[in-house]
Amino acid sequence: MPPRPDFKRAALQATSGYSTEDLDRLIGAPVIVVSAPRSGSTLLFEQLRKLPNFWSIGGESHAIFREFPHLRAENAQLDSMALTAAHADARTADLLKRLFLLFVRDHTGQRFLETPQDLRPGQICLLEKTPRNALNIPFLLNVFPRARFVFLYRDPRENISSLIEAWTAGLRTGGFVTFRNLPDWHLPAWCFLLPRGWRALQGASIPEIAAFQWAASNAAIIESLRGLERTRWHAMTYADLIADPSATLASIATFSGTDPGAGALQVGDMALSHSTVSPPKADKWQRHASELHDLEPVYGPIWTEIEAFASS
Repeated sequence: MPPRPDFKRAALQATSGYSTEDLDRLIGAPVIVVSAPRSGSTLLFEQLRKLPNFWSIGGESHAIFREFPHLRAENAQLDSMALTAAHADARTADLLKRLFLLFVRDHTGQRFLETPQDLRPGQICLLEKTPRNALNIPFLLNVFPRARFVFLYRDPRENISSLIEAWTAGLRTGGFVTFRNLPDWHLPAWCFLLPRGWRALQGASIPEIAAFQWAASNAAIIESLRGLERTRWHAMTYADLIADPSATLASIATFSGTDPGAGALQVGDMALSHSTVSPPKADKWQRHASELHDLEPVYGPIWTEIEAFASS
């Protein structure tokens, strides 16, 4: 097996010409997509990263976070994957930015650090999307104090049904697995993000776990965004993205202060995202209608809160 690349060393070497202050000027105000898992965030990200003036690392930032063992979970007891402001000490924050800069590229795939210095912009709009960001907004705000957030939310019946499908596939194939052999956990693995309070689900069914995960993710997002100025976050629905992708992308471009040009916003049929488990259908969630009906007390109050918050 080849040795694992030392991305930290590579990042420090490649960005040695940038001071901490330089990094903050360059990527200090990223646009970060936050949502519950299976809300359609991969599809949204894959459309946004094609637009001029957005820069991204091309995918989710799991490889970057793996460079920091202390960011794997909230603590050694694995109480959650939620990261607080305290996790973002000065060294971690600086190195995290350098790792993003090592990998970041424009909509054509051209890496920033491979662009001639005289052609590099003095500021870029970094686009970031990783599911666990839903739990990590306090951490991200300590790394990027001027960050802006796109809150994507989806009808809970559709979203939870998709989570059920993905959990079932993940336990069978290993896809979507974030932890194996959690202590005192009745399943062989945990899929997607790990919210606080997960131990109360000991012995629960996959539909119950999925509903908890959806509710906990969205509740964490609302709690964190509520403390920010209204201009710092933009709420949108998965239904809007599907119904009118061009208008939805235009609204995000306006929010982020970028101008990709009208032509770039003319979106036709969107390809399935790479994380799709089965082709989407408007009524696909009804295969889990019975379980979803019983779980309405779990997701119903949060759905009401989301709708009120998003329209505030």
